[in-house]
This record gives sequence, structure tokens and C-alpha cells, in this order.
Amino acid sequence: MDKNEILQRLIRIPLFSAIKKNDEYMNLLVAISTIRKYRKGEMIIKEGDIGAEMYIVLSGNVEILKRTRAGDDYTVTKLKAEHNVFFGELALIDDDKRSATVIASSDSEFLVMTKEDFISLGDRHPAVGLPVTREIAKIISSRLRKTTGDMLTIFDALVTEIQG
Repeated sequence: MDKNEILQRLIRIPLFSAIKKNDEYMNLLVAISTIRKYRKGEMIIKEGDIGAEMYIVLSGNVEILKRTRAGDDYTVTKLKAEHNVFFGELALIDDDKRSATVIASSDSEFLVMTKEDFISLGDRHPAVGLPVTREIAKIISSRLRKTTGDMLTIFDALVTEIQG
């Protein structure tokens, strides 16, 4: 995949929507990124490991798996490159453990950004880093609201079960 194709893909990634019309900013993102390939069945991220990279799916598909407390894996979702998807974005912000395992479900190619490079870019060019960080904050907020709603649903079901 050449630089222009990578730029065209980045423009379609929602994380970069606030800066997608600025060629200079988008080229700065390409400059801090590397391409990485995985074969079908290869593990890209392992739940529980410390992560410091975000992945943009350029081609192929991945499966996101979560481990239950009983030790069973279940598929949370499947992501396809044509949907302009990414994963691991929280690793650009924190130093916590990975929350899920990601497996290549076909031969796949990714654009990878490291936390170190993203932070350095943001320090040098806040007009690039800040809008992307805001988009990550929106993702976190949305997930928190969903989790809160899910917890209330579970609590309500538990109360109904106990009372019933």
C-alpha cells in the first residue's frame, strides 16, 4: 500500500475526522506510523498484556475476544477493513493492560501508531494531537455511558429476581 492509499484510508477513519482536511496533519500521522502484517490466526493483542500501540485495519479482518471469569473466550465483535476500523486506541492514552485479545481472522495489514510517537507528535503539533485525543475521549465517554446503562439493567434484573 503506497502513501497516498494510506492517506485515503486515514481520512475515512472517524478518529481523525477533525483533521482529515489538513494534508500536513494527515501526513504527520502517516510519518509516525508503520505497516505491520499478520497471517490468519495470528494473535495481534493479548488480553492482559500492557499495550502501547493502536492499530488501523488497512486490509483483512480481525476478531475481538474477551475471556470470562470462568476462563472461556467469547467473540465480542468482528472488524473488517472496509468499515474503516481501528482498535487499541486507549493505549495511546494510558499504560493499562489490554482489555481484549485480537486475532487476525484473515491475512491482514495494519497501520500501527505507538504511544511514544503519538505523544511526541502531539507535543510538537498540538493541533494534531488535541483533536485526536478529544475523539478518543468521546469513545471513552460513550463506552462509560453504555457500561453504566448495562450495569443499571443488570441491577434492575437482579432486584426484580430477588423481589419476584
